[in-house]
Amino acid sequence: MPLKSSESFVLDARKFKEADLLVSLFTADEGKIRGVAPSGAKSRRRFGGKLERLSRVRVAWFEKEGIELVRIDSCDLLEESFTLQRDLRTAATLAYVAEVTDTFAREREPDPRFFRLLKALMGAFRQLGPGLDPGPLARYFEIWTLRLHGLMPDLDRCGRCGKEMGGGGVFIEAGETPAAVCASCRRKSPGVGASRFVKVSPAARAALDRFRTSAPAEQAEGVLAPAAAAEIETFAGALLTGFVGHPFRSYRFMKECSQEPV
Repeated sequence: MPLKSSESFVLDARKFKEADLLVSLFTADEGKIRGVAPSGAKSRRRFGGKLERLSRVRVAWFEKEGIELVRIDSCDLLEESFTLQRDLRTAATLAYVAEVTDTFAREREPDPRFFRLLKALMGAFRQLGPGLDPGPLARYFEIWTLRLHGLMPDLDRCGRCGKEMGGGGVFIEAGETPAAVCASCRRKSPGVGASRFVKVSPAARAALDRFRTSAPAEQAEGVLAPAAAAEIETFAGALLTGFVGHPFRSYRFMKECSQEPV
């Protein structure tokens, strides 16, 4: 039963049995793992303050063949997330980011690009000025999650007729295999309700192009126009929930907090 260790992000930690914690971790070396932190709910010396959601830690664990849950031996804090949670809107957004990551991180399969995305995103959250909207960072994270997991449709060419879209707006046909469609193909869709299509305006397309070549920290500067952000949120949400099959539990709370006066 060798000891393993990896840089990790805490995705979830909840009470398990009497004093233990059941912890979900996204590790740099082994993808997502789940384990038990013995006496984690009461042992401040070993785990106190280190298992906050989206804290970056170096965790060591033991595992036994045939047993899904590992035994967490120790946890060293590399970068805390507690101070970020003081702002309600940021805390709600981080809860959403953690839930999406927990859904898309692969069990026992390293995903270095997704891990780097989360690491850069958390760095951008730390640069977010007081009172600034964390929404653009959530939009950036959603789009790159879609892109890294092969769910982002090509917006430059119609997924039906192959016609080049040009620089105008496009419609996204949501479903199991989402695709961008031109206005002509959308009109030729008998029996398909308009609600199945999500519009992406030229302004939103331009923002998505900037996402492709920019870092998360650039989104923290508030350069994403509200109208484009709303379209991207609808578009990304339709694709993410269409793939998962259900809405994310934390999304409603994030939306409610985003509407609260600052």
